[in-house]
This record gives sequence, C-alpha cells and structure tokens, in this order.
Amino acid sequence: DRRLGTTGETATRAGQSPAAASGNAKADTSPAAGRDARWTLREGLWRVTNDKGLKGCGRSAIAGGVGVVINGNVAHMTGLVTCGKIHLCPVCAAKIRAARSEEIDTVTGAWQAAGHGLAMMTLTLRHYRRMPLGTTRRGERSGLVAVQHDAWITAFGSRAGKMWQRLQADHGVIGYVRVWECTQGENGWHPHFHVLLFLKQPWTRDRADAFEAAARGRWLRSVEKAGGYRPNDRGLKVDVPRPEDAQQFSRYLFKNQDGKARFERWAPGGELARADLKQGRDGSRMPFEVAAGAAAGLAEDVPLWHEYEYGAYGIRAQYWSNGLRALLAGLVELDDRTDDEIAAEEVGGEGLALIPAETWYRAVIRYRGRPLELLKAAELGGAWAVRGLVESWGLIWGRDVLDAPQPPA
Repeated sequence: DRRLGTTGETATRAGQSPAAASGNAKADTSPAAGRDARWTLREGLWRVTNDKGLKGCGRSAIAGGVGVVINGNVAHMTGLVTCGKIHLCPVCAAKIRAARSEEIDTVTGAWQAAGHGLAMMTLTLRHYRRMPLGTTRRGERSGLVAVQHDAWITAFGSRAGKMWQRLQADHGVIGYVRVWECTQGENGWHPHFHVLLFLKQPWTRDRADAFEAAARGRWLRSVEKAGGYRPNDRGLKVDVPRPEDAQQFSRYLFKNQDGKARFERWAPGGELARADLKQGRDGSRMPFEVAAGAAAGLAEDVPLWHEYEYGAYGIRAQYWSNGLRALLAGLVELDDRTDDEIAAEEVGGEGLALIPAETWYRAVIRYRGRPLELLKAAELGGAWAVRGLVESWGLIWGRDVLDAPQPPA
C-alpha cells in the first residue's frame, strides 16, 4: 500500500475514478462531473498542501455564513474565501482559465478579421529526472524554471537587445502573449512556454521557417548562457494555423473527458489558457494529475506536488507584451479583471439556505464531501432537498441552518 493516509478511498493515478481506472465504465464527461471532480480534488488537497491560500479556498467563511444558491439547474455557494491560485487550485483555475481562454479567442478572432496573422511559438528545455523544478523566488532562484525565465529575458525579453527588435520588425511581429505550462513525466519536470505571436500579416510556411530558424538560435544560446543544457532543434518550434482553421478561433474546439481535453483543431484560447483541461501525453502528467495522486496519498506524488507548489510560486500564467493590450482594445472589449477578481466573482440566483459560520465549521466543512453533497441536493430538489439533507445530519432547520434571506421588495 503506497498511500500515506487512510482515506478509505482507492488511490488511483491521475485522479481517475475506480471505475474509469479499471476500464469497467466510461468516464462521465458532463459539466457537473467536471465540477464534482474539481471540488473533490480541492478538498483532497486541503490535507496535503503547504499553500495557505489553497488550504482555505472554499473552506473558510468570509463573514456571517455560507449561502446555497441555485441558478437554473446549477448550484453554487456564496460567502466562501477563494484563493485565486491559477497554478494550484483546481476550482479557481477552471474559472480563471475559462475567462482567459474566452478573451484570447475573442481577440484572435478580431485580429484575424482585421486581416492580420497569428502563429504559435513553443519553447522547451532539455531536462532529466534528477533536475529540480526550482523556483524564481528572489534570493532562491534555481532549477529549471530559473533557467527558463532567465533564457527568456535574454532571448526575447528585457535584455534581448536590438537584434530581437529587428527580427520582430522584419517579420511583422506586432506583439505576443506568453503562457507558462508545466508537465511531469519519466524525465522529470518539463516547464515550457507557449507564445502566441500577433502578426501584421499572415505568414507563409517559408516565412514561419525563416523566423523559427532565427529565433531558435537565440533561444539555444540563451538557455546555455542561463546554465541549462543546450536544447535540440525541437527546443523551439513555430506553428501556423491551417487555412481551414482560420474562422475557428472563437470556439472551444476540444473534447472534455474526465476534466481533461483533446484539441480537435488549433484554437488559441484553449491551447494557451486551458491547461486545467489538458491531459499529459506519452507518459507525462499535467500538474492536477500529480495533485490527484498526492490527494489520494500516493507516496511518490506528495513530494512532487509540494515541489510544484513551491516552484510555481510567482510565475505568471499569462504575460502580454508591452502595448499589445492597448492595441487590441481598439478592436474588442478586453477583460481587465485580475485572477483574484475572477475567482471571487459569485454567480447570482435563488437563495436556498444560509448556513451560519458556526454550523459551517462544526457540521459541514469538517466532514469530507458535505459541501459537494449540498450542491447536489440543491440541484436535485431545491430547498426541500437541502433541508432534508441537513436534517439527516442531525441539524435543526431554523436554528442550525436558516432560510435564505429574501431580496428587498
């Protein structure tokens, strides 16, 4: 038994349900199943995380109590702390990345409609199992993420110099959006950048190849200068959309399976922003797949998750080049909310119950699975189902749990 704790659950790889892991049942791909998986994973991470924000996310009441709300056929909770940790929290990450993905698809659609072009540049490192993920924290800068970010600064960032400016001008690169992503596999951690290039005009493949060759030389030299192993020729690649994909940018073109995704076509929003929906390939795992193992108590995954938590600290999930957002604001309305604001935004609806903070801590959050049970009851039968559930826990309606406050007339 490789579990560290006795959770009463079967420890499965990559967060699969026992049925899915055994191949006896097809995974539920409904939105409700995705929500349930994220809430369950976050609850499991409360027990193993070293991050204070994640430990309190969806657990700590903000003020007097927690509300159970129904909007259409989807239930929500109000009055709970959110951490806004896009790299660490499966619940906050889903909200934040959905908003960022929608914005990317909106701006890329408008950019192409105006006659401009797009390309995707991917930057990777050579890495081996013994190499630590490291950190970019001040005074502790080390490991793969430090090499990655230092190489970026020299090749394409603030210390890139006039040659990089000239390369952009020669190829009509107006700006870029850079997104950080990380996987883990047999060869250890694999941090990499996806960089969406905004072009004055669409590129031919020959034009893309010319830019790729020049940019690759810069990246290879910069990685070595930063202390990393010299990448091979696949360390930098540039992709351009196929002609038949040109009008597909504003759609989510992936299939969601058990909280993960397989991209059917090249969609910038999903490829850049929806790392929470991706599934590792060729034996690699996405961070939330490692998190699922850690939450289940797998001995090898707990330290991996702690290493990832420490290494992801302070890393921007998404970075826009100077002046690009101001330029795009002339084409579309941009989403200027912070990650924290997106994560904390509450969806309105009909209030079904109010759980005072004392009851929340004493009788709900201390029992594993109860918050999610409340949501499911609300979706199944509204206020009466919620009342029946809380009374089955031995609570008294009207004292321990209250009717939801009515909006003013």
